Amino acid sequence: MNMALTTRRQRGATLIEVLVSVVVSSVGLLGLAGLMATTAKINQGAYQRTQVGLAVQALVESMHVNPAAVAQGSYDGARGNAAAGVDCRMHACNAAARAGDDLARFDRALAVALPDAKARLKCDPSAGAVVADVYDGVCRIEIDWSERALAKGGEPSPQSLVWVFQP
Repeated sequence: MNMALTTRRQRGATLIEVLVSVVVSSVGLLGLAGLMATTAKINQGAYQRTQVGLAVQALVESMHVNPAAVAQGSYDGARGNAAAGVDCRMHACNAAARAGDDLARFDRALAVALPDAKARLKCDPSAGAVVADVYDGVCRIEIDWSERALAKGGEPSPQSLVWVFQP
């Protein structure tokens, strides 16, 4: 008789333990789901920054092979509107037209990576001229955009990346 009473108590206690463990597991899984959503948003921001970095690197390399246009200021100005230009990969272009094509490709890449981004590019020559097909100045490009807030209903946060380089 005593053994049957003990068995019944264990069954009741086991059922309560199972219910508690289900509740604890549910809370843990909800927390994990929230963590995964936050991680996805952070990864998206990192991906966007990487794509912008690749677009800027492509523009810097294009400027490196076109020092005459850099010295003339053909690359300087505000960016952010994807203007169409002559495709210099298909047609022969002068230095200014090549700069226009480079900037159009940069604008398209920027629009894909960060749809609301604005960029400013300014080159300051230190020697004032191209010497031996090398631009002797320093250029600065700044890209500004708004990143979505991590918290639901939060304000977008302004972001900015700046590169200073010699093409």
